[in-house]
Amino acid sequence: MPSQVVHMLEDVLDDRLPLAPMSGAAFDRLMGRGWRVLGYCLLRHNFASWDGELVSTIPLRIRLDGFSMTKSQRRALRRHADLRVTTGPIALTPEKERLFALHAIRFRSGGRTSMEAFLTPDSARLPVPGLEFQVFEEDRLLACSYLHVGGQSVSATYCFFDPEETKRSLGHFTMLLEIAWAQRMGMRYYYHGYCHNQPSQFDYKRRFQQLERYDWAGECWAPF
Repeated sequence: MPSQVVHMLEDVLDDRLPLAPMSGAAFDRLMGRGWRVLGYCLLRHNFASWDGELVSTIPLRIRLDGFSMTKSQRRALRRHADLRVTTGPIALTPEKERLFALHAIRFRSGGRTSMEAFLTPDSARLPVPGLEFQVFEEDRLLACSYLHVGGQSVSATYCFFDPEETKRSLGHFTMLLEIAWAQRMGMRYYYHGYCHNQPSQFDYKRRFQQLERYDWAGECWAPF
């Protein structure tokens, strides 16, 4: 077994907490230590299996103080000006479940095939208020994305979209919507998941200014 893998196995971190109501400040502290919301729990892990290999996970966040979108990101917002966007508390509906099922076909393996793997009927209030963004073309639902809102930070919980609209880059579009909303609310940090220590499908999360990464060993954040 390669020494890098042996070292990783010795330092594996895989923690979970059941969802429970908490203050915005408590939520901020957990997000600041590499936690995130997934389904019925909060979790953090410093490893993942990717393409049959054990890789390191790197939590990411954007420091919103001083953040500005690039020209290409502003163009992306303008390019979707024809779409209608609504916001409100998270609500699971049959229409969203059908859209999620279409999106789930894109997963590389069996994966998670139900919305409740990522969200629950109580996601609007647990562990902190949950907000959803819905994107429509006229009356047709194209995409949904979800945030949990702490005291000074927001955590992007999940996004899914119609696979027929892949060329629209709706996942990127909803991230920009969430960031813009968080800035308007005066938030300090936007937590948007993690990437790996080697190329993967999560590399798009690195394409932002004011990007920071979490150092598991030092338990601190640093510019990426």
